[in-house]
Amino acid sequence: MIAYNLLITAIIFVLFLIFLWNLYILRKKKYDKLSDKDLPFISVLVPARNEEHNINSILTSLLQQDYPRYELIVLNDNSEDNTGLIINKLKKDHPELKVIGGKPLEEGWTGKCYACKQLYDASKGEYILFTDADTKHYPNSLRDAVTIAVKKNADMLSLFPSFTMITFAEKLLMPMLIFTIMMLLPFYFVDKKGFVNFSVGIGPFMLFRRKAYSDIGTHESVKSALVEDVWLARKIKEYGLKLVIADGTNILSVRMYRGFKDIWEGFSKNIFAGLKFSTPALITVNTVYILLFFVPFILLTVELYLHLLSPNSGMYSHLGINNALFFTGIQVCLLYIARFLLSVKFNLGVLSSILHPAGAIMVPIIGINSWIWIKLRKGAKWKGRIYAKDIL
Repeated sequence: MIAYNLLITAIIFVLFLIFLWNLYILRKKKYDKLSDKDLPFISVLVPARNEEHNINSILTSLLQQDYPRYELIVLNDNSEDNTGLIINKLKKDHPELKVIGGKPLEEGWTGKCYACKQLYDASKGEYILFTDADTKHYPNSLRDAVTIAVKKNADMLSLFPSFTMITFAEKLLMPMLIFTIMMLLPFYFVDKKGFVNFSVGIGPFMLFRRKAYSDIGTHESVKSALVEDVWLARKIKEYGLKLVIADGTNILSVRMYRGFKDIWEGFSKNIFAGLKFSTPALITVNTVYILLFFVPFILLTVELYLHLLSPNSGMYSHLGINNALFFTGIQVCLLYIARFLLSVKFNLGVLSSILHPAGAIMVPIIGINSWIWIKLRKGAKWKGRIYAKDIL
């Protein structure tokens, strides 16, 4: 048992160091402002399907940008709610807003990829920004993001947004997404050429140099992908281009999912797809996730209970603790420190940190559901569409 505890403690300690390194890389940086004449023309592209709760907010925020030269294009992707009515009403007050009616989904495409392809075809910017309809942009969004991209010579820039979370399910589960990325992906290798496996794309904000986006084959090169942001980022690195990620908490916010049902469906759509539909990979990731991020809390609880019954046993009895309690205590402390630092960085709230074990066990449970959906049922479903297994 001591060998197991040593191994788990060592792994969590290494991941904690990666986490701290990532926090340092994502620190806010100041860049010299570009003059208006040096700012490139940018196309801001918004795919929207069934977004009646969000669409007015995002488009209004994008129409109020402190940026001299840009076009804003929104595509109504055959929405079944009031999205189209809201867009058309906004268009009357803002004739500069360009509106596209989405074509029927072509075979072999996922909805978002096909929508983005149509938006790109209608755009003309030197840089193109794909941003989700559930985001809200601060007035400095375009200026600051383009400045980062130009200064870092990025072919693709993706930003970590701040998260708006309202329901209990959002506060419990959404932080697990960024916790997983921050713990398991060393950002140092992300902007290094090569290292294709060290790639990440943050779907709510993906800014491309137009030529680079064209060179990788546009969204058509990942047209059947359910997690197209990740695969586009990988494409950038496969082509030897520059991928950059940065802190965007002062640039935009996102409410990615609205409650438990949306989170369940959204994560179920993404998890198995993100593992390339590999059952062994899912089993491995689920097992490791549970052992590292959930089991330490269970073992610590058990050890504390046993310690109260028999406090004078174990290797460290002269200190009043046994070896299992000592190591599980270290593991839990490291995980909680990481969670609280993450909450401060991204304003995630204290509740999600305290309830980390509950959030941690839900991720593999949703992962299993993701496998069930795609392997045993009709396929993944999202936004009223079902993506059958033959497309995946």
